[in-house]
Amino acid sequence: MPDQEWWREAVLYEVYVRSFADSDGDGVGDLRGITARLDHLNDGTPASLGVDAIWLSPFYPSPQHDVGYDISDHIAVDRAYGTLADFDELLAAAHDRGIRILVDLVMNHTSIEHPWFVDARSRRDHPKRSWYIWADPRPDGAPPNNWLSSFEECGSAWSWDEGTEQFYLHSFMPEQPDLNWRNPEVREEMRRIWRFWLDRGVDGFRVDAVHRIMKDIDLLDNPAEIAQARRHLSHPALRQRNLDLPEVHDVLRELRAVLDGYGGRVALGEVPMSDDRRLVDYFGGDGMHTAFHLALWEQPWNGTAFREVVDGLAALMRPGALPTHALSTHDIPRTAYRFGGPRRARVAALLQMTLRGVPCVYYGEEIGMTNVPPPPGRVHDVDGRDPVRSPMQWDATGAGFSSGTPWLPAGPDLAEVNVADQAADPRSLLGLYRRLIWFRKRSAALRRGTYRPLTAGDDHFGYLREAPGERLLVALNFSSGAAWVDLPDDLGCGGRVELSTRPGREGRDVDLRGPLLLAPDEGVVVRLHDEEGS
Repeated sequence: MPDQEWWREAVLYEVYVRSFADSDGDGVGDLRGITARLDHLNDGTPASLGVDAIWLSPFYPSPQHDVGYDISDHIAVDRAYGTLADFDELLAAAHDRGIRILVDLVMNHTSIEHPWFVDARSRRDHPKRSWYIWADPRPDGAPPNNWLSSFEECGSAWSWDEGTEQFYLHSFMPEQPDLNWRNPEVREEMRRIWRFWLDRGVDGFRVDAVHRIMKDIDLLDNPAEIAQARRHLSHPALRQRNLDLPEVHDVLRELRAVLDGYGGRVALGEVPMSDDRRLVDYFGGDGMHTAFHLALWEQPWNGTAFREVVDGLAALMRPGALPTHALSTHDIPRTAYRFGGPRRARVAALLQMTLRGVPCVYYGEEIGMTNVPPPPGRVHDVDGRDPVRSPMQWDATGAGFSSGTPWLPAGPDLAEVNVADQAADPRSLLGLYRRLIWFRKRSAALRRGTYRPLTAGDDHFGYLREAPGERLLVALNFSSGAAWVDLPDDLGCGGRVELSTRPGREGRDVDLRGPLLLAPDEGVVVRLHDEEGS
């Protein structure tokens, strides 16, 4: 595979910087903490996870109203996380291990404390005024239109600025004013920011909420039928005027041109929309390289549902396009919590690592961390996402994360669910993740092979991954009882179980001349015998 397209065969890993590892005992994760834990991610051997790239959540200076997504300086490091020198050290140490680094690119908005906005709100005739989106009130004093903040707690997408007597737009919190991407000066400044990090050596960007960066130029109301939608809403005839506008793709082409000028850099898009007909426009062409498949997160624990959403996107994508598959992120409830326990988390991991696409593992998923609601008085996130951001559970004491008091509490299962204990147990979820990722590295069928759906029902899903010289059957049981899976006749007479989510079955031969028996909550990868039976 050309190095330019390394991402097509990669396994990504999201590090939520604040919660991964704390090097100085203040209870907040930091860049030096990540550097110290790189061997867990990839030390070059199967004793590590073996991931190929890390996506870092925002580590830039921020007042932390939205836990780092309200940025006050795009080309610096928040003191809580370290310094630019610490970032350079992390980047070099990661590259030494063959791990690439993606940083979060937040283009839709800044912090209310960003110098640009401080200038913009200082007076109406300030040159920076047009870097943001301002509007007069309606005759009755109400906001300029009916647009809503994505966060329900924040109400309208408009906030009144008393000093200059106009409203400013914020798609999220009032502390996150939206930039005006129709202003060429904003676009030029953002290009400078892209180049700052690319020149520093980063391998690409995870692009935040990219579908929101352009708004209707006339600031018209959203149609009444969809006026209450705070996030993307699919409608057969109507389109929201404050997101997913065609002009977004002009910006993405600009970003892609800059990335292509550096070679081997990648743009991974967060496009929070469940309408795959629109999602496919964002990746695989001349815009972003890949994007998260949001609809995958929304499925119930059901084989038919997963087959329909996987096959539905596959039928719509451009030739050669690859989606990114994550089971959880800092915005999405954890897998063990969402699907109902550790056995299902094992099946979900096998699904993620064997679908055609780019897997992205959220920190802690590899050990089965679950949602941890914060106690009263320790709530940080206005949108209720603190439970998925608890500190990484490195050991049974919690000291593996920090010698101080963690910014969020660890889970009550800390003594049983932690890296130190699972690392010594090959039957653990961590052991399974390691085997899955390292098997994937050696498998042409999983890295770049074709995908063919075979069978699905409420309790099962089966598909074939195939490359020259290798055919792999993936079969998943979504039920808590045993399942017999009917398979087509053209798979041959049998195969060998290469991976199973249930310890003890790997290495055994299976007969495929009849239905395949799966144990409760079991997923398997079977290497099909060739015509000679080997």
